[in-house]
Amino acid sequence: MFKKFGAIIKYVIPYWAEAFWSVLANLIAAVFSVVSFTMVIPFLGILFSDQSFKTYSLPFKLNIDTFQHNFNYYLGKLTAEYGQMGALFFIICVVLISVVLKNIFLYSGKSKTIHIRTNVVKDIRNKLMNKIFAFDLSYFSNEKRGNIISKIIVDVKEIESSIVSSFEMIFKDSILIGVYLYVLFIMSAKLTLIVLIVFPVSALIIGQIGKTLKQTTLKGQKKMGVLMGMLDEILSGIKIIKAFGAEKLVESRFKAKNDLYAKAISKSWRKRSLSGPVSDIIATASILLIMFFGGKLVLSAENLMSPKVFIAYLAVFSQVIGPARSFTGGYYNILKGMASIDRINTILDHKYKITEIADAINVKDFENKIEFKNVGFSYETENRHVLNNINFTINKGQTVALVGQSGSGKSTIVDLIPRFFDPVNGEILLDGKNLKNYSIDSLRSLFGYVNQQPVLFNDTIYNNILFGKPDSSVEEVERAARLAFAHDFIVEKENKYQTNLGEGGDNLSLGEKQRISVARAILKNPPVLILDEATSALDFKSEIIVRGALQNLMKNRTTIVIAHRLTTVKSADIIFVIKEGEIIEEGNHEELMGLNGYYTKLHNLEVF
Repeated sequence: MFKKFGAIIKYVIPYWAEAFWSVLANLIAAVFSVVSFTMVIPFLGILFSDQSFKTYSLPFKLNIDTFQHNFNYYLGKLTAEYGQMGALFFIICVVLISVVLKNIFLYSGKSKTIHIRTNVVKDIRNKLMNKIFAFDLSYFSNEKRGNIISKIIVDVKEIESSIVSSFEMIFKDSILIGVYLYVLFIMSAKLTLIVLIVFPVSALIIGQIGKTLKQTTLKGQKKMGVLMGMLDEILSGIKIIKAFGAEKLVESRFKAKNDLYAKAISKSWRKRSLSGPVSDIIATASILLIMFFGGKLVLSAENLMSPKVFIAYLAVFSQVIGPARSFTGGYYNILKGMASIDRINTILDHKYKITEIADAINVKDFENKIEFKNVGFSYETENRHVLNNINFTINKGQTVALVGQSGSGKSTIVDLIPRFFDPVNGEILLDGKNLKNYSIDSLRSLFGYVNQQPVLFNDTIYNNILFGKPDSSVEEVERAARLAFAHDFIVEKENKYQTNLGEGGDNLSLGEKQRISVARAILKNPPVLILDEATSALDFKSEIIVRGALQNLMKNRTTIVIAHRLTTVKSADIIFVIKEGEIIEEGNHEELMGLNGYYTKLHNLEVF
């Protein structure tokens, strides 16, 4: 537990100055708080006319005895000069000033903890996103998107509201308890020893109750991840749900998942809510114990404690209860937050499968050829090999097509080139060097993508095109749009290039989306272009327009095409025919048709 809590504390280190000031401000606030409550002793002494005064002052020293002696001396002078009412008025002013200063310093300390709290959560989220961007694609194949979102949003929020909020407990309540106990010990060592016995017993009781809280919370957080994943699927597929009239079916499934989450989180909150009643019972029992033993000291024949000191003791002790209860709540919060730490650690502790060697080369251009040598590959979640003994060469400037039925391994071959995955065996060479010798960022900068389903962001058309090369000028963006045959429909929009596309680019037709995607690739101007079934989902008219845009994009560059349509592959320099993870035929269109083999069968059936 402490190791995991320490993992969160390390995020506080950059804000050590704020943490130091928070501790100092809370310490000063605690001193003023003690001063305000100990004023009850001289107040009662004057009120009942049994207050004795010192007749001389002591030289200044930073300790309680000197402070008490000198305060008593000056209070005596005030009483002699202004009478009892004057002395009472002075005590009231001291209490008022102390309370005002206490709250000023408490606010100052709290403002610093708020700064630490918000920035620690920001840093945790940034680190999570940094890790996620560095993961290879296999992570996203094995992990549900809703669960990832739940970890980044819900679990980090839980850490903020539980563990990070406990920083106030560390910076404020621990200091208050320490100062109050010190003063109580000076007032009566015997009574304070009783307090010190009660507190550990209380902690043991609370610890026993809180043992199962973490596990219960973890179950609830997992169910929240499932719920968010299902919600993401529903919103993504709302059109299909309505088309099939499946609203009631999906709604019933969602309600079932939501019910499971509600039961889990309800159980967690019931256990957490025990902290209030338990701490209240313990606090009441503690006060009653102090009243009993303190009463014995006051009523004893030896008069071991004066009534006014005992009343002051109770006043100060009552201030210990608040921070002590806060500690109890903080302990429950930390236990609850530990479940969220376990979940986000599945991201933070995830080991990269695609790693970069220490002296990786920054590749600047594609100069010669890409070679696959005896490449084999299988996904973690599958027991079979997706690719077997793949051997081929792509020369610079060539247009290469990969054809085969769905699931044959075409997309997997393409994903290996920019190292989205690494082969299980064999090697892939770029200009004679293994891909693993290159830095990942520089390697991926060589490639441009146009996918079957264009990925657009909830942003302007301009920014979606600019995504390909963020430092481009307005003129370069417009030129790319013209080459992609997108400029004309863009300028017809009310806000032209500043038109917001909505989520997933839903404000555009599929053909328009694809042309924006092509414009983005043109702007990037990569030496190697990957077209993953870029026109297969388009209608005839849109396909003709996009195909023209693709011809502009493919000029003077190496192109790798995954295609389902004959028109896409007929002009390719070389076609590799893939079946069940193996290359079974290769050649240009005429050569393959002459073989009258598998390619011819696919061609005749039009099932590329």
